[in-house]
Amino acid sequence: MPQGQLTRSDPDALLASIKDNQRGTLTVFLGAAAGVGKTFAMLEAARERAAEGIDLVAGWVETHGRRETEALLQGLAIIPPLEIDYRGRILLEMDLDGILTRRPQLVLVDELAHTNVIGSRHPKRFQDVEEILASGIDVYTTLNIQHLESLNDIVARVTGVTVREKVPDRILEKAEIKLVDIPSDELIKRLKEGKVYVPDQAAEAMRKFFRPGNINALRELALRFTAQRVDRQLETYMRAHAIAGPWPVGERVMVCLSPSPFAAQLIRLGSRIATNMQSEWLAVYVETPRRLPVVEAEKERLAKNLRLAEELGAETMVITGVEIVEELIEVARRRNVTQIIIGRPLHSRVGEWLRGGSVVDKLVRRSEGISVHVISGIAQPDLPVKQISRPRSSVPVLEYAALIATVALLTLLVKQVESHLGSVNIGMIYLLPVLLSAAVRGTGMAVAASIMSIIAFDFFFIPPVYSVTVGDLRYLISFAIYLLAGFLTGTATGRVRQLILQARQRERRMIAIQSLAKDVAAAAELDDILKAVTHKVTESIEGEVVIYLPDKNNRLSLRASSDIHKSNEENDLAVATWVFDHGQPAGRGTDTLHGSDGLYLPLVAEKNTIGVLGVRLPVEELAILPEQRRMLESFASFAALGINRQQLSERSKDNPSKRA
Repeated sequence: MPQGQLTRSDPDALLASIKDNQRGTLTVFLGAAAGVGKTFAMLEAARERAAEGIDLVAGWVETHGRRETEALLQGLAIIPPLEIDYRGRILLEMDLDGILTRRPQLVLVDELAHTNVIGSRHPKRFQDVEEILASGIDVYTTLNIQHLESLNDIVARVTGVTVREKVPDRILEKAEIKLVDIPSDELIKRLKEGKVYVPDQAAEAMRKFFRPGNINALRELALRFTAQRVDRQLETYMRAHAIAGPWPVGERVMVCLSPSPFAAQLIRLGSRIATNMQSEWLAVYVETPRRLPVVEAEKERLAKNLRLAEELGAETMVITGVEIVEELIEVARRRNVTQIIIGRPLHSRVGEWLRGGSVVDKLVRRSEGISVHVISGIAQPDLPVKQISRPRSSVPVLEYAALIATVALLTLLVKQVESHLGSVNIGMIYLLPVLLSAAVRGTGMAVAASIMSIIAFDFFFIPPVYSVTVGDLRYLISFAIYLLAGFLTGTATGRVRQLILQARQRERRMIAIQSLAKDVAAAAELDDILKAVTHKVTESIEGEVVIYLPDKNNRLSLRASSDIHKSNEENDLAVATWVFDHGQPAGRGTDTLHGSDGLYLPLVAEKNTIGVLGVRLPVEELAILPEQRRMLESFASFAALGINRQQLSERSKDNPSKRA
């Protein structure tokens, strides 16, 4: 498909666009901290809109007594504030009903994270703004980056201050972001000159919050958030308008993964290219019925390749599809990828022909607008992998006996009405057991049914009858069609069954992860969080679960277990301690302490290890499969977020002076 050619528009993106057009537009003037000039920038933009003839009013503007800001407010229509009696004091709040009655085209609402006085219609100002937007009125507002809900823990870690007034990230999902930024030295200068706070407050603020390191960290958060929002808006626009992409507005690298040891070289190359380009990168594995790791060694190599990509900073994706190239191109265009890295196959051209053509050649032909790097190399010897011995499945004697009985019964029935059918119809009837076996049991049974049908058809109905010889060689074509139908139909149904199985497994994993996230978010105490994590992991993995957390002396101790009577082993504690100290997974399925009975994952929050999650599978399951590993890592991430949130809350209660 040529670059920029239109395809079918994404209906979800179009529906979202239509709904957005029915609401007011939210514009957020985002800053790293107070004093960067958000209100000033908002008023300047408002005056420009007013000069264009836009009907706008100031619903609430906080000038903080700054003359320059007050001068910009002059001449603009103002909705008088409400006077609310709170415990004998008259407090002022924005008049929401006055704005809705006036119905301007644009309203200015300063300080989006503000908490309203008790007695107001909504407890938070962002809820007032949502009601204004729902009525079709555009809103200009201001916000500091530390008030975003998703960044609250990071800000507390960086500044030592827990911000109580928070705004949900969803408020900014559809907003236009206007970043207001000044250097940290200039902001500190404004503080000293009294342009942000009065002198006493300014001195205290510079000592506790407005330190150069804090300001630069908050500036980086604001810059990164704005860049991510712009990137997501670009992807949404491309999907809504059916633009195939990529648009060369920025580089993005995608590495195509496989279970091959050679894939590790591609991952490292992709990491170097992305680092040099200062770009994001993806590592993608396409799971097809023809490309499933069939042995444990391949499964473990694939898991290692995915872990290596994550360790080097990639966003890993495992997707299910029928055609590898179609799925890769779909991901590349959806994510605006500009560089694709893929390895040249090590098998011969004959092998490629037997597989229906080279994936590399197909990818190059269909990658208009995307640079494809085809890397040749020699597969390096992989680390020794523990071979898994599994009992061989016994021959399904009963199934073959049932198939023989079916063909025999069909032969008896057809023999009774042979004179009324003719050889052509009889031949078609014998395709029934072939198709039925293919649909129910797959390729092997379908081929067996083909052979049995050929023998029965030849022996009982093709002259000379009751002989395996064929008088008319044209029947050999029918026999070949039987075999081909059995093979193709069995292969196709096998692929469909495998895709359905994979989809069900992914659905179960997503349901389990969403359920855990909901339980962790609803838990009010640390013990409730640990109990929810332990229960959900045990339910999903069917193994023993342990959670270790550090005590006051920073020494690990067992805090939760699915079976407390089996969890006090010194070996487990030793492996968990290593994981806690190094912040890396260890145990079964890893290269570190792989002789352990379980897999131990670090619980990481804000780049710090705050605990360890351990899982011991039953003895007969000697390997950790990639899908199990990914699920456990998701569980560990949610557990870490919940535990860290609870610990920060407890510290805030113990240290009231650090709350703000």
